[in-house]
Amino acid sequence: MKRIICLLLALVLLLTAAPALAHDRDEHDEELEYVLFRDRYYSDTHPTTGKIIQRIEDAAYLAIDQYNGSGTTELKNLNDDHIPGIPSSIDQINFKSNYAHRDYTHRGWNVTYSADSHWTERQAILKNTIRAKLFTPMEGTFSWLPWSSERGDLDRKAEAFAVLVYYVHILGDHIEAEQYKALTYVAPLANYNDRDNPGIIPDLMKYLAILFEDQTGSEQYKSMMQELEMLADSSDKLYHSTGGIREEQFPQYHQNAEDLLEKLATYVPDLLKKEDFFHKAFFE
Repeated sequence: MKRIICLLLALVLLLTAAPALAHDRDEHDEELEYVLFRDRYYSDTHPTTGKIIQRIEDAAYLAIDQYNGSGTTELKNLNDDHIPGIPSSIDQINFKSNYAHRDYTHRGWNVTYSADSHWTERQAILKNTIRAKLFTPMEGTFSWLPWSSERGDLDRKAEAFAVLVYYVHILGDHIEAEQYKALTYVAPLANYNDRDNPGIIPDLMKYLAILFEDQTGSEQYKSMMQELEMLADSSDKLYHSTGGIREEQFPQYHQNAEDLLEKLATYVPDLLKKEDFFHKAFFE
């Protein structure tokens, strides 16, 4: 009896000590579709083109949230769809963890994670899926050649799109959090003091400049960047306030995360429509 009571007490302590649960799969997918299309249910209402985004969502899950043997269905979907460079077995990327799985994948796109995370392989799953679905070289060109400048431009944009997908997912865990300690092992909204990993918003700004490099002179792009910079400055000040983000400051920090999602959904869909790769995939 004493052993049972001790086990129950340990379980209670574990549950109360653990941070709030993250978004579930459906919520992450809905937010990604909101940012890309300003429609949380795009894949449900567009049966043909919706399959493209569903495969990207499968890849995002495998890259970011797969652990403890999960993800076999998503991996099968990608292999059945003949996405190149995809592992044949979930064991090739799997790791064992509990809620601290975020320490393996959630701290930033360019972070050097432990070897157990298989982060390079996970990034490749997402990038390869995006390349196959959105950045297939045009027929009749030489862009398929590995040394082609056009191929290089496509690869840069494909990675920039992958970074956008990645940080929308991480942003969802910020939005889910009800207190700051729930964001352990999650990339901060902004941390200008770390040049290698400056946080969600600065990294997004860096890669959005690549994704939309032909639109950087447009008023729409400039407005987006100005608003993102304001959110980054506010978030960085909160992050570096004396003693860190205190619980009384968390509502503003949390509001910044919600505002970031709205800013992205305001600007990104219209900018993407003007990009050839996106227009051909979803609007032709």
